[in-house]
Amino acid sequence: MTRQEFLKALEKLNVWKRGGRRAPHKPLLLLLALGRISEGQERLVRYAELETDLRRLLKRFGPPHGMNQPEFPFWHLQSDGLWEIPRGESLPKKKGGSSVPAPVLRKLDVRGGLPAGADTLLRGDRELIEAAVVALLNGHFPYSFHTPIRDAVGLLEPMALEPPSSYGSARVRKRDPRFRRAVLTAYERRCAICDFDVRLNDDLLGLDAAHIKWHAAGGPDRVPNGLALCKLHHHALDRGAIGLHPSESRGFNLLVSREISGTSEAFRQLVDAKGRPLREPQDYSQTPDPAFVDWHRHEVFRGEPRTP
Repeated sequence: MTRQEFLKALEKLNVWKRGGRRAPHKPLLLLLALGRISEGQERLVRYAELETDLRRLLKRFGPPHGMNQPEFPFWHLQSDGLWEIPRGESLPKKKGGSSVPAPVLRKLDVRGGLPAGADTLLRGDRELIEAAVVALLNGHFPYSFHTPIRDAVGLLEPMALEPPSSYGSARVRKRDPRFRRAVLTAYERRCAICDFDVRLNDDLLGLDAAHIKWHAAGGPDRVPNGLALCKLHHHALDRGAIGLHPSESRGFNLLVSREISGTSEAFRQLVDAKGRPLREPQDYSQTPDPAFVDWHRHEVFRGEPRTP
């Protein structure tokens, strides 16, 4: 396997899709494997050892509606040519299914890992590891997830060197450069939640154009899929600490998850904002699209909302 072939396989990663639901199981397993390689651990690892780590990653970074079953990516990643289970063809499958049950994987001490050729390639090429990590993170998660995921899998800091262009890279859908300006203009260059609008001379500080349905999940670069948010509220939206709920009149109110905690004034202000209406855009036609809001509510928002 060459560098280009490996990155091409990442590009073609077959991620389960149905009705816009998130399924980051395979990307998280690959990132966990890349973290192990960067730490010099063995190529093949027991399922029982990976199970706890992968379940933890799925709980933190996967969708809130469950399906945190590590045995699925452990088995099905083989079909992408990016995972190997020695003598896997002899293992008993689920009745009427194509995968092996988790109890069987544990009982038989089944091991899996990246194919030997890919493993050898990566261990001798730290820049390729970084290129693979960047491709997986950019292709499947918003930016606010990148550092926490790196930390969780043992890839603490991005490499300073850029991956050589000759390696190629997994293609990531390009962002429309006009999206940020259009969203900030629609919301009068203020956070739609807290009105944050600090400027240094004429430059805005810490104000983002946030996607409601993540760009990495196919969300479009259109104002009805955007909100002008300060860094804190952007991060909170991406991680599911806050969400939106249709107002009884028009527009949307703020949801705040019961799962967040803290003691700071910022935490208190966030909790106190629950139920408040969001700032509406200048043109009502630019109001968040309910389809994108619904996607975020089911695929990102964590737990139950606090009551006003």
